[in-house]
Amino acid sequence: MSGYLAESVLVEAHGARRLLLESGLGATPQGLVENPSFFHGFAARPDVVSSALLAVADVAASRYYDAGFRLSDVVDPVMTAGGDRLRCESFSACNGVQARLDLLGSGLDGGEIGFGTTNVDINSPLRSALANVHRNDLLHFDVGRDRLVVSTPEESHVERKVDLPDRWVRGFAETPAIAAGMTHLAAVSGSGVSQFLASLPAAQPGRTVFLLPSARGLREVAAAKPSTVTLAGTGRLAAARRVARFATRLDIFRHDNGASGWVFRLPGADFTLLLSPAAGRGFSGEGGILAALAAPGVKEAGATVLDFLGWQAVISIEALRAKTCLSSERVSQGLAWLGASGKVGFDLVEDAYFHRELPLDPGRTVRDHPRLQAARGIVARGGVSPLEDCWDVLAADGKYAYRVTVGDGLYQCTCAWWYDFRGSRGPCKHALAVQLLRLETAPGHVLENT
Repeated sequence: MSGYLAESVLVEAHGARRLLLESGLGATPQGLVENPSFFHGFAARPDVVSSALLAVADVAASRYYDAGFRLSDVVDPVMTAGGDRLRCESFSACNGVQARLDLLGSGLDGGEIGFGTTNVDINSPLRSALANVHRNDLLHFDVGRDRLVVSTPEESHVERKVDLPDRWVRGFAETPAIAAGMTHLAAVSGSGVSQFLASLPAAQPGRTVFLLPSARGLREVAAAKPSTVTLAGTGRLAAARRVARFATRLDIFRHDNGASGWVFRLPGADFTLLLSPAAGRGFSGEGGILAALAAPGVKEAGATVLDFLGWQAVISIEALRAKTCLSSERVSQGLAWLGASGKVGFDLVEDAYFHRELPLDPGRTVRDHPRLQAARGIVARGGVSPLEDCWDVLAADGKYAYRVTVGDGLYQCTCAWWYDFRGSRGPCKHALAVQLLRLETAPGHVLENT
C-alpha cells in the first residue's frame, strides 16, 4: 500500500496549520483507489491528534527486544476509515506491541469521514513538525487528497500490491482473537495515569511485573493471579507517555495467557496498546486462531460473514449471527478465517470487531500457520492412532509416538511445545492433528483443504 503522491507535511498558512496526511493505495467501497481521501476538516484538539499520531509512529519505529529485526524495515501505519471514526494502527518491529489510535467523531470538527483502508505517510520531517503542535493552534486535518483514481472491481483483485510485512499481517490475524479473550480488570483516572507511567522502572524496560488494582491505582505483587494484570516489559508502554498528559482515564484489560491491553481515553480519541504475553514474544506466532481455522466449513463461514461485514465501525457477533443465520461459534470461526488475512480487528472499548479491508488471501491459512499445515500432513499419512481415551501421534521419523489427551478442556501432548507453553500459544501440531481427525470422522462434516 505504497505510492504516495507526495510526502505528508504540516504547513502554516494565514495563521492556521494544515496537516496533510498522504495516503497510499487503498481499498474502498468503490473498489481500489489510488491515494484515497478519507477526511477533510479540523481537529477539535490539535495537540491530542498530533501527539497520538506520534505515539503510533513511535511504536512502528521501536524494537522492544533484539531478535534481528531491522528498524530500517519500518513501514507506515495502516489507517481505516469506518464512517464515524478513523483508526490508525502499527506494530513494533519485533511484532510484540500493537498500537492503535481511534480518532472519534467528537475529536473532529466538521467534515465527513469516508470508508476504506490504506497506509498513511508519517515521515521524519512530519514527526518533527507534529511535536510542535499546541492546543490553541488551528489545525486542518486532511487525510489523502481530493484527486481520486478508481480502478474497476475486476482490477482491484489483480493489481493491488501490499507492502505490509508478513509479520504485520500475521499480527493482525492473531490480535483480534487475543483481544476478544480479554477481560476488563481496572481503570485509573486523571493524574493517576501519568503517575503510573512515571512509576515504571526506566532502567529495566524488559522487566515483567504483575500489577494488582488498589485504591491508589496499581501496585506490584510477587506473582500473577486472576486479579492481576501482567505487564510483560515495562518499557513497552513507553509510547503512551506521548498522550498520558491528556488521558482522562486508563482502562486495563488482561488475558489469562499474560497478554494485556491498555486503553488511554483521550479527548475525542482512544489510544490502545496491546502487549504480547512476554517481552521477547511477537504476536505473529501465537497460534490462537489455529483451532478455529481447523474447523470444517470455516472457509464457507468466512465468506458468508464477509458478505455482511460492510464498512461498520463496530461489528457484534450477535448482529452477524442474526444477519447470517449462523451460530455464534460459526461466526467466530468465520471471523478467524477472515482475520488470517487481517480483514478484522477488535476494539476493547466497544467489545466488538471492526472491518479492516486488506486483500483476502485464503492461502495465508496454510502459509502463515505451519502447525496447521503439518497437522494436515500427519492426518494425510495416517499418523494418528485413536486409543481408548487418548491418541498416539506418530513422529515424522515414524519411530516415536506422542501421546495426546484431553484435560481441563485442552488437548494436552507429551511434546516439547506443550511443556513449554501449556496451550498458551495455541495447540501443537500433534493436538491439531487429533482435532482434524476427529472433525474429519464426525458425521456430516467435511475437512477443509485450504
